[in-house]
Amino acid sequence: MKKIVAGLVAVLLMVMIMPKNVYASERMTPSGISYKDIGAKIDAYTKEYEAGLVSVGTCVFDETGIICEGYYGYSDLEDEVPADKDTVYEWGSTSKLLVWVSVMQLKEQGKLDFETDIREYLPEGFLTKLQYEDETITMLNLMNHNAGFQESMYENQLAAEDELYGSLEEAVKACECYQAYHVGEHTAYSNWGTALAALIVERVSGMSYVDYVRQNIFKPLGMEHTSVGMHMEDNDWVRKQREELKCYLRYEQEEYNENYGVCHSWVQLYPAGSAIGTTKDLAKFAQGFVAEDCPFFECDETRDEMFDASSFYGDSNIAKNCHGLWTEQFQVQTLGHGGNTGGCTANLQLDPKSGLGIVVLTNEPGETMFCTGLVSLLFGNVTDSELVKNNPVTEQMDISGTYVPARTIARGFGSASRYAGGSFFLTESEIPDVFDMPLTGGIQMKHIGNRMWLQTSESGMSMFLYESADTDGNLQFEMMSTDYVQNNGSICGTVAYYAFVLFGVICIVVFVIKGLLFLIRKIRKRGRTVTTDKRITLQQAIQAVSGVILFCLISVIGPKGYTFAVFSCIMAVVLAAISFLNGIFLLWDKERAKLKQYVWAVFGFGYTAVIVWFQLYDFVHI
Repeated sequence: MKKIVAGLVAVLLMVMIMPKNVYASERMTPSGISYKDIGAKIDAYTKEYEAGLVSVGTCVFDETGIICEGYYGYSDLEDEVPADKDTVYEWGSTSKLLVWVSVMQLKEQGKLDFETDIREYLPEGFLTKLQYEDETITMLNLMNHNAGFQESMYENQLAAEDELYGSLEEAVKACECYQAYHVGEHTAYSNWGTALAALIVERVSGMSYVDYVRQNIFKPLGMEHTSVGMHMEDNDWVRKQREELKCYLRYEQEEYNENYGVCHSWVQLYPAGSAIGTTKDLAKFAQGFVAEDCPFFECDETRDEMFDASSFYGDSNIAKNCHGLWTEQFQVQTLGHGGNTGGCTANLQLDPKSGLGIVVLTNEPGETMFCTGLVSLLFGNVTDSELVKNNPVTEQMDISGTYVPARTIARGFGSASRYAGGSFFLTESEIPDVFDMPLTGGIQMKHIGNRMWLQTSESGMSMFLYESADTDGNLQFEMMSTDYVQNNGSICGTVAYYAFVLFGVICIVVFVIKGLLFLIRKIRKRGRTVTTDKRITLQQAIQAVSGVILFCLISVIGPKGYTFAVFSCIMAVVLAAISFLNGIFLLWDKERAKLKQYVWAVFGFGYTAVIVWFQLYDFVHI
């Protein structure tokens, strides 16, 4: 009997001291893949979709370490340079997680408080564009992206390296955006809000943001192959390697393929998206969230707090954001963050319950087949989750209408941009493919549970949406990073915007033809005399110029920045005043009153009305 007991004790001790990776092969992913088969499954998936592959770096991990890593395709297609462990990729917005880990560290040290107004951490009068000055904005609001800020009109997302600012404080000041919503009213993803949080990290810690991250995150994790500086000045090896990476668009239909070359993405609000590094380094960072001995924090309770929900979908108990980590709904709920630049796509997702996680990096902008598909391969489909199974569809509301994103320029003259893109139209349960985009295919909306929807496309994109109502009672769809609010009045705005620009183009054509005919007749010095109604011609010129101004404002407001925006605004005011006066003169001229004069008078007054409609006055305040 004693021998039997001794044997049992020995076996028990062996199990207790046995490394987890020895029996990790017996563990299963939420989608039902044995851990020992994960690498083979990723190989097979990549082979299946290799027609659209440029390169992919991927690494799967759990709380004990790396389970498998793989590199596929080419970092340089022309020279057939294969992607490998030294290939660096831009993280894009996945970089924001460095900010939020920094914030949680300072909170743990008692240097930051989540109930304190952020203005107490900033210089006096630093925030100059708050619409609701009496409302408290906390660090949690910045982490949840619901502080009320609209998109920055002044951040140049196509900046060249010499257009970067000299410091983070200078960049945040220069790119400050207007507070368009009440605090907590809408989720509206904000690069500027994240950069503001990083500035607070600087001020509270007494260190530059770059130095803080390197000392408190990179160094403890041994991340020697990642840069976070705006110029990559903090890591010469990364800067050199980045010159070796080429970026592309690749599709099954070769006619749509594009070669972007090195395609640097210089980020003015750099904490929001400038990190660049190897797949292994990103995996080290990601694995830190679930490691048995968390390297980020002194106490595991801080990690537990970070994993707790800090915002929810509507009035449900479904977490939307966990202290800067977005939730995503698969067969299980994951935490993480994706990222996009002009040349790369990144995704980091982990399951805090099982400790399983994955990072995916590609040298293709807006990539979804691998950055989303490989995540789904491990974590399964939301339609198989307990969340959906326990909340069956009860009734389907009429969701048809026009939906406008909260993440937009909602106030000021630049608000016309929301009519140029971002809005979408729902008819019953389908989003029509209005522009017949051959690369993305049709986008579908499927009702999967009570107030829960799934938006999918043929490109591999899949997004969980939650049906709720905003503070005014308008129907809205909440995504993890922005709310889409029903606003059927935007149909009129959309039609007016495109009609206005189209009419401006027509006037340009008419104006050019008139000018050519005039020159031809002058050169030939024969033919009938050129007779034109000067007031009608003036109105055509106004419409032509204004159409160009509005188109340029919406198209290149970022690259041109504040100066161009002010110039456009002034020109619009001048043209509106001239147009209004010209309309009066067209109506006043009774001696030659003709129908076309009355028609052009209406256009003259209409131009002035359009400028007012696009909130010209509000521009003064932003």
